[in-house]
Amino acid sequence: MSSDLHRLGGLWSLWFIALIALTGLWYPIETLSGRAAVPPLSSVERTVPAPTGLQLDRLVARAWNLRPSLEIREIRFAGKNGAIMLGQDTAWLVRDRADGLALAPANGRVITQLDGPRLNLHQRLSEMADPLHYGTFAGLATKVIWFLFDIVLTGMSIPGVIIYAKRLEKAEKHMRSAGNIAWSGMGAWAYACTALVILALVLTPFAITGAS
Repeated sequence: MSSDLHRLGGLWSLWFIALIALTGLWYPIETLSGRAAVPPLSSVERTVPAPTGLQLDRLVARAWNLRPSLEIREIRFAGKNGAIMLGQDTAWLVRDRADGLALAPANGRVITQLDGPRLNLHQRLSEMADPLHYGTFAGLATKVIWFLFDIVLTGMSIPGVIIYAKRLEKAEKHMRSAGNIAWSGMGAWAYACTALVILALVLTPFAITGAS
């Protein structure tokens, strides 16, 4: 029973495992200087304090008037780049930073337009990583699907432990250690998995430094 559940869960989750693995590999590539260039932002003539209250409301209304289809999800303030409205527009499978516009806080003038469909191939691959990895590209529907498959993969550890325990029982009869069973059972994947674990440990300090 446990073996059947383990195989069934693994079979139906193959596409999800492949997706998470491929997108997950992109993050160390970004860490190893493979990060796509972010579209540059133009500068304002003079810096002003970050807008608040009615001034901010006017800038948001101005952004919606210029791009009605833009769903603003984040607002950033930069002294040299004005008020940056970021979110989702016509581009699909991109991070929120791919679409938006920067406005001058003083007069609402458009400084920079960010247009997701105009990204090059490298930038497009970079922007697709997060939506595909976390399942945030189609709202609640994909979040629920990703959550369910995460539960399935987590639940597979239970029958996996049971199967492994039974193999250990057989190994004791043939005087084989648990380590030998685990290593030989993985075959060539044992070396690949070990290399990936070592790579993750090596890149951890760089990822922490980059995030800070």
